[in-house]
Amino acid sequence: MSVKRIIIDEDAGPCGGVKRVIQLSEKNIAQGYKTASLGPVVHNSNEINRLEILGLEAVDYSEFDRVEQGGDKRRVVIRAHGEAPEVFERAEKLGLEVVDGTCPVVIRSQKFARKYYDRGYQVVVVGKPYHAEVIGIVGHCNHEAKVVHDEADADQLDPDKPTYVLAQTTISEDMFNTMLAAIRKRVKHVVHRNTICAFVSDREDELRIFADEHDVILFVGGRNSSNTNVMHQVCLSANPRSYWIESIDDVELDWFENAESVGISGSASTPQWLLEKVGEELAERLHVEPATQS
Repeated sequence: MSVKRIIIDEDAGPCGGVKRVIQLSEKNIAQGYKTASLGPVVHNSNEINRLEILGLEAVDYSEFDRVEQGGDKRRVVIRAHGEAPEVFERAEKLGLEVVDGTCPVVIRSQKFARKYYDRGYQVVVVGKPYHAEVIGIVGHCNHEAKVVHDEADADQLDPDKPTYVLAQTTISEDMFNTMLAAIRKRVKHVVHRNTICAFVSDREDELRIFADEHDVILFVGGRNSSNTNVMHQVCLSANPRSYWIESIDDVELDWFENAESVGISGSASTPQWLLEKVGEELAERLHVEPATQS
């Protein structure tokens, strides 16, 4: 084994929206409220486990009604992805106090979508149809917005109707531009807004540089995280020896053959403490100096 140094990406760590909803969850638990999140508050199993130990309970839509059981001091956290208006209405009917952790960038997308829907536009979201953020945005358009995930999806669009196109905030710039081109081929009048989060788009260039600087990259993130998938692909484009892991248990030592430098980075939903933990445990396994930040 030839590894001499392990470097943690100083620009990695959660985005502002993820930090905010985690802090809101921690704050309400600390104040003594029985707190539940509607769906996982962050797409990272390690962070979810930490929050569960503190007292945060994740419930799905089928379990929503039982959140209100147990008397006073019950609150439900809306995660950063946001929700459709009827979710807030349902919580109100159940008498739940809502802690709205919707990311401000997502709220902006919801407002844009609703504005153009009210103007009679065909609203199109470029993204994954099953992603919580996309489902929420579609809900803000009375569930009538269209979702385009691949070029074939553009065939469902009305070619004669004025169309407004926006993006799931965590997709890649390449995906948005490719789908926008396909939509323009199908639809006569298109207005678009690139609503990809600046944190995500800015990170792409930073991450390519970081991945190119090291022999091996460990990219830490949840398997169900859209942003992790996108950012891992960015790493691979710069360095084919880039590996997606959730924890040190996923690491294989033969990845580091003939490698002097290992870089550790993560997605917008990966907490800094987890990157540091992976760095510490990797240093122990490889018998090298402790990891440092770039």
